[in-house]
Amino acid sequence: MKSRTAVAAAAFCALYVGTASANVDQQELDMLKTAKDVEICSQKIAKAYFYKQLDIRADQADTDMKESLSQLQSSIKKLAAGSGDSKDEKNINKFLAYTHSELDSMLSKPYTKEAGALMIDYSESLLEGANNLGGKHKGKGAEAGMIAEVDQLLFLLERVNKYYIAHKAGFKDYNNVVQLEKAVKDFEDGLAKINAYSSYPENVQANVQNINKFWPVAKEFYLGVQEQALPVIVLASTDKLEQEIKALERFHAQEAVK
Repeated sequence: MKSRTAVAAAAFCALYVGTASANVDQQELDMLKTAKDVEICSQKIAKAYFYKQLDIRADQADTDMKESLSQLQSSIKKLAAGSGDSKDEKNINKFLAYTHSELDSMLSKPYTKEAGALMIDYSESLLEGANNLGGKHKGKGAEAGMIAEVDQLLFLLERVNKYYIAHKAGFKDYNNVVQLEKAVKDFEDGLAKINAYSSYPENVQANVQNINKFWPVAKEFYLGVQEQALPVIVLASTDKLEQEIKALERFHAQEAVK
């Protein structure tokens, strides 16, 4: 049985097949989204790793880990197949594959503080490589831009939650808190762009309203990382917001091929 992530990815990509009249560059948009998938997985895997090691919602963490690892592997291969022939791109793709292999190997070993630190490093390395490759592909059209914005919101939520649970696991470096706070601010900037979009139908407007209603509450939980530990509530908040945002992703994917 395919994972929910794989099914969603296949459905998303199917929207771009055989639509010669689409107002987007399908290949460019597909590569851009694939790079963003790597970015999201890089944060989600690290988040799930710490939840599992802390035995907090361990079953959900294990499921998220397996699905994200599978998505990461397929996305890295897809990036390698669709990238250009420049030495820079080839080297980054090799680095992504190497980092994925190292990460996968580490997951079979007992948890240590050193392993946790490596997990954070691997997630940041995957993020940097994918961000570099994604920057070489620019989807054309307003809807392509909105898809990128929505996927960025999903990435930022995973990033915030990663640093929150890492703090709970003992990684309380000030820079980690700074990165969490920056991701919260970036989310708000992205949400402003979503709110400025004027063509949502009524049913999708409801999703936007739900995000705006719940975000101030989630934001306080996220920014309270140094005062209190609420990892279960933070995880539920992330899941709630992502559910609403994925409805926007589906809408923009459909609009992009009209």
